Amino acid sequence: MAIAAILDPRFKMKLVEYYYPQIYGDSAPDCIDIVSNCMKALYSGHAIYSPLTAHGQSSASESSGSIVKDRLTGFDRFLNETSLSQNTKSDLDKYLEEPLFPRSVDFNILNWWKVHEPRYPVLSMMARNILGIPISKVAPESLFDTGDRAVDQCWSSMKSDTLQALMCSQDWIRHELEVTDSQSPETPIYALRYDAK
Repeated sequence: MAIAAILDPRFKMKLVEYYYPQIYGDSAPDCIDIVSNCMKALYSGHAIYSPLTAHGQSSASESSGSIVKDRLTGFDRFLNETSLSQNTKSDLDKYLEEPLFPRSVDFNILNWWKVHEPRYPVLSMMARNILGIPISKVAPESLFDTGDRAVDQCWSSMKSDTLQALMCSQDWIRHELEVTDSQSPETPIYALRYDAK
């Protein structure tokens, strides 16, 4: 969650620096260093696998159906790696040094990263990978309540792929039933309006 907060241009490291002393007390500086090092390691991992200059060429060539090998792709990676090691500022450093983006109610963080991709190519790829993960909320009482959800011997012996396929199928069937129930001609119009609210 701290990495996701840092990737929000409205907060960056300032939110971590504000909340960590309240949460961790005297050990907050060590915890902040851990988050900072984790952020740098994630960035380095994304920078290694991101050929910056060949990015546009490879996507264009793959879309045409023929993959064109650029003989200078290795050189582009070499330039990227050596520029990171020669104390030049990376996307991450530039991003963290800039002032915070003003907070607004209708702010779309994924759209912000899409717009700023040319400015922060590696960091925007990292932001899409991290911020694109959906977060689910479950009430604590239902999280640990296993009332009628005990798994019997038959279900527990299935492979995970099979279970996932069965669960997806069940979800699709339920959705189709809900759609057909709401569109059936015998359902009164006022019932549909009431269900929509």
